[in-house]
Amino acid sequence: CACLASTMVSLAGLIVSLLSVFLPASVAYTSDAVKQNSALFDVPLRPLQPPFPNGCCGGTVVTLPPEDTFAIDTNLNGNTFLLPPRPIQVWLPPSYDDRSICKIRHPVLFVHDGQNAMFDESSWTGRSWRLMGALTRMADRNMIRGETPIVVLLPSCAEHLVPGVSRRHLEYGDASLPFSQAHADFVANIVKPLVDSTFKTDPQHACAMGTSLGGQASLHLLLRHPELFQGAACLSPCFQPTTIATTALQASKLKDKRIYLDMGGDVEDKTVPVIDLLDHATPLHWWNPGYWWLDTQLRPSLDAMRRVLESNDIPHVYEDIPGGRHNERAWSQRIDKPLLHLYGHEENK
Repeated sequence: CACLASTMVSLAGLIVSLLSVFLPASVAYTSDAVKQNSALFDVPLRPLQPPFPNGCCGGTVVTLPPEDTFAIDTNLNGNTFLLPPRPIQVWLPPSYDDRSICKIRHPVLFVHDGQNAMFDESSWTGRSWRLMGALTRMADRNMIRGETPIVVLLPSCAEHLVPGVSRRHLEYGDASLPFSQAHADFVANIVKPLVDSTFKTDPQHACAMGTSLGGQASLHLLLRHPELFQGAACLSPCFQPTTIATTALQASKLKDKRIYLDMGGDVEDKTVPVIDLLDHATPLHWWNPGYWWLDTQLRPSLDAMRRVLESNDIPHVYEDIPGGRHNERAWSQRIDKPLLHLYGHEENK
């Protein structure tokens, strides 16, 4: 009986996950619909937990053309050899009011690998982080401190500088690289002012988020421009030597910041399985390798970064994710955790 019950629970979980993958974004309910239905039928909202909806979830997506951002600065961050031009999308939450009389201002979240954050269809692995789904569900439950953030989706470059050398690895690379320095300055000095002047933002409340090397890029942005950014969330981060050393040397810049770190991988008796069929149950990119090994490999560098933060009394939150994989589906299962740290009420963290 126990085995049968366990099998039924696993089967139910599989069905829910498959439905969350294959249902189109248009099916995902909006914040207003949730509130209206809950009020009409007096049905309490379920606890905040995955799976979160795919897509823009009732928000609005605006595209900033590359001519508005790239190659307009004479410094390194305007060098198209270092930073090839590409469009940047901005997600405005359902609560965003563009009327001139509206005085409400929104914080801004700058997301590295932004093409992986919102739509399953644009993600490398066929599954996005479901970031907007988590944010709108947090808003439904009044779990956001202040206004729902505007999200700037910074796409990583898909090109190679030379065969075998990914531009993404350079732009999000170690803090000593001219490419990564140019990218951080580009976000801080070009993209952020444009976003602040175009939309109803609160310029004093900007944070960054990323996964893997995008996590390193997020912390690098916080270190390089602490006057402009107030927090960073780094999921399964890939921290490299100079970034760790820079953090140690410039730790005082992080004293009043919000920092979130997490890591999956093999933890004690919990190991990452080589195959997880749900990694491949996607209409697109079903052939992705699942990346089961990476979080385990990245743990030593994360441990080094944590020792630096702890030895310098830098406040931060760390979440251990035993058995967690290094891919977008895995991050979508815990995307609410960094968002709650950056934007949630203290009692909800």
